[in-house]
Amino acid sequence: MVSGADMMDIDVFVCKTPAIADIVILVDGSWSIGRINFRLVRMFLESLVNAFSVSSDQTRIGLAQYSGDPRIEWHLNAHSTKEAVINAVKNLPYKGGNTLTGLALMFILENSFKPESGSRTGVPKIGILITDGKSQDDVQGPARSLREAGIELFAIGTTPLHSHTVHSQTYGVEYRVEQGSLPLGGVKNADENELKAIASPPEETHVYNVADFSVMSSIVEGLTRTVCERVEKLNEKIRGGPSTTPAAPRDLVTSEVTARSFRVSWTHAPGTVEKYRVVYYASRGAQPEEVVVNGNENSVLLQHLNSLTEYQVAVFAVYSNSASEALRGSATTLALPMVNNLELYDITHSSMRVRWTAADGASGYMILYAPLTEGDAADEKEVKVADTVTEIELENLTPATEYTVTVYAMYGDEASDPRTGQETTLPLTPARSLRISDVSHSSAKLTWEAASRKVNGYRIVYVKTDGVQTNEVEVGRITTLLLSNLTSLTEYTVAIFAIYDEGQAEPVTDSFTTKSVPSPLSFTSSDVTTDSFRSVISGNLNSYVITGLSPLTEYEVSLSAIYRDDKESEPVDLLETTAARTTTVATTTTTTTTTTTTTTAVIRLGVRGLQLSDFTTFSMGVSWDLMGSNVRQYRVSYITARGDRAEQVSFISGHRTLPTGHCPQDAAHKTLSTGHCPQYSAHQTLPTGRCPQDTVHRTLPTTMVPGGQNSVVLQPLLSDTEYRVSVTAVYADGDGPPVARSARTLPLSAPKNLRVSEEWYNRFRITWDTPPSPTMGYRIVYQPVSAPGRALETFVGDDVNTILIVNLLSGTEYSVKVIATYTTGSSEALTGRAKTLYLGVTNLNTYQVRMNSMCAQWQLHRHANQYRVVIESLLNGQKQEVRLDGSSSRHCFNDLSPNTQYKISVYAQLQDAEGPAVTTLQKTW
Repeated sequence: MVSGADMMDIDVFVCKTPAIADIVILVDGSWSIGRINFRLVRMFLESLVNAFSVSSDQTRIGLAQYSGDPRIEWHLNAHSTKEAVINAVKNLPYKGGNTLTGLALMFILENSFKPESGSRTGVPKIGILITDGKSQDDVQGPARSLREAGIELFAIGTTPLHSHTVHSQTYGVEYRVEQGSLPLGGVKNADENELKAIASPPEETHVYNVADFSVMSSIVEGLTRTVCERVEKLNEKIRGGPSTTPAAPRDLVTSEVTARSFRVSWTHAPGTVEKYRVVYYASRGAQPEEVVVNGNENSVLLQHLNSLTEYQVAVFAVYSNSASEALRGSATTLALPMVNNLELYDITHSSMRVRWTAADGASGYMILYAPLTEGDAADEKEVKVADTVTEIELENLTPATEYTVTVYAMYGDEASDPRTGQETTLPLTPARSLRISDVSHSSAKLTWEAASRKVNGYRIVYVKTDGVQTNEVEVGRITTLLLSNLTSLTEYTVAIFAIYDEGQAEPVTDSFTTKSVPSPLSFTSSDVTTDSFRSVISGNLNSYVITGLSPLTEYEVSLSAIYRDDKESEPVDLLETTAARTTTVATTTTTTTTTTTTTTAVIRLGVRGLQLSDFTTFSMGVSWDLMGSNVRQYRVSYITARGDRAEQVSFISGHRTLPTGHCPQDAAHKTLSTGHCPQYSAHQTLPTGRCPQDTVHRTLPTTMVPGGQNSVVLQPLLSDTEYRVSVTAVYADGDGPPVARSARTLPLSAPKNLRVSEEWYNRFRITWDTPPSPTMGYRIVYQPVSAPGRALETFVGDDVNTILIVNLLSGTEYSVKVIATYTTGSSEALTGRAKTLYLGVTNLNTYQVRMNSMCAQWQLHRHANQYRVVIESLLNGQKQEVRLDGSSSRHCFNDLSPNTQYKISVYAQLQDAEGPAVTTLQKTW
């Protein structure tokens, strides 16, 4: 038994005769066939069709199916190619019903072999019947009518014979089919006498009877040979001699090639040509189409073609009863005309206008636009306009967003290659020129320039620089605001956002540091007595009398202001000395005269108005009020608050230094009670260890200042370090009491507010805010983070706060660090990230892929001035490379290897910069 798959694998005979025929196949579709066996019938028919050269000018094949009522499945002129007929066979439906063969024979005589159904005059006509049982009506009359009409009939059926031989005397081929077990529903009741009555003579070559559908393949070659031979003989009979292949036309030429058409021309074939049949089809999988012209014409314009498509063309010379071999050629249509001079202009934050030059013959235009981000495909918008429109406004765009705009010229349902442009909408206009003034310990005034007339208001955000709590306030269309309830000695960062209907603009930012809570404005003394004095605050508005004091004793009074947030101001110090007791000495010179002399002790005062200011990372200024001509010089000493310098004893200005707590008259240098000397009966309280006639002090870093000078700069100091500074007035007979203050040098502050601008394909600019402390310059370190690469570094001076970083990789994100350099070290790094623009093409794809060639096309990059295109075989690594100018968007490679995978890489170039490779893979045939 031969299976269906085996049937398809058998090599069948192919008819080579130039003679042509009209063949109608009549298939029994009654219930006795069965659906399973009907599939075998389809495969038998497919093998039968494959044996002939089928086209509208060569052999034509029609088919009817019958049971109780016959029907036409397709006429002779329904399909013009063998492929179309085979496809129809594969889709032939199973009809079902009774077996009325006689009715079916008359049906094809009256319906299939007619000029309107495709039957041709002077062409041999063949009828092939396939049946599985005895007809339920008369077949002899209808069969005779067909034969008398010149139609040669072949009959194929089955009969359950014990041993039956099917043979052809012409070719001496015998097929023996032994009786076997026939499948249920198989062909088992065909009447051999009925088949002989239907078929044309001789019955040895025109009647075929098999026991099972599964062995029908065994008769395909004999049947097709016989039909081919009979077509040849019938054609000789019709024409009066043996048939020869007619001469074909010559010299096929294609011209006038456009995107939708081209002209085909040829040299006439010899002889009397009735017409020329021109068949054309796309090289890749399209159904053939044809045009027929009169025999006196030698060209035709093929229209309504697809653009950028290769077409195969075949021209046949058609004679009265035959057709020539095909004259073949091919042509490729051009790309559809694109729009030109695409321009994006009148850019605002929410709209842009688009205009272009019309494309010849376009039926309209389609505009696609979308933000150039990795957003949802739904973000792409589409607008279609008529052919008379060459300008349009795109609205409701997102501010500060780069858009790609693509314009297609439409030709019916087909679109041209795109013309693409890119532009960035303007950002929403931000507030400008933020100024911060009137900064106090608890408030600051913000002033800025208005953003735009369209602004709805502003959102002001301020936050402690080292904190996390954000404060926010929204205001209307004002340009000034007082921030209050701030914390003293705290750095704040402020951002002002302009608010629009479309959203908020980029902020304008700045920072400031609140001042310390203020000390009392003035602190003086009055009403000094021997045991009290009045402390006066702010011009007699507040005062306090300090009592219970000792005569001729200097006192230091500290005054601090306490605020509602429990912050305490720096103290204001006051030095005051109580009055001495007056001593009256009586001397009698006569009995009647008395003289009284009052003496007062000399007082050495401490400096007043001591201030520390002008702080840097390595210095601070010291100033005080001048005290008059009695002071010869001032001693300025300083030490860190940690006291990390050793204390020593030394001589300064000729005053001997004693160990703490000794007085000079005690030869044994006995230790005294802290701060007392025995010669003072009142035990005057003094600074630790100092007696009035001697200068005793700790050795600290010290500088001496002339008595007529009242300021000095201390340096070099440690950064971010608290120092205690002491100033002592030096008199001719000793030192006044020291007065001290504490303050901290500035830290090695880092730059702030790193900003990135002027992003390009191989560069970007960074800008930063300089720290308050004077620097020596800035180190800039940058390194790619989205691609391999080492860190690079450059240095700029202290007067620079911006730099353009060049020679970068395209489409690459970089980490950036800015480090302030000081004389005493470096700051922490100000870090950020910046990214160069992507210098790469988009929408790379291949087309016109052939055995030895392929083409690539891509969407133009708006700034590229050149492209480097490389194709590389993944089999052996062979490469081809070409450089194209910036207006090119396609290229074709030839001399490729068949059935080979290739990688195509396109590099966009801009001056000296080259973007990354954009690649695609494609395999040749």
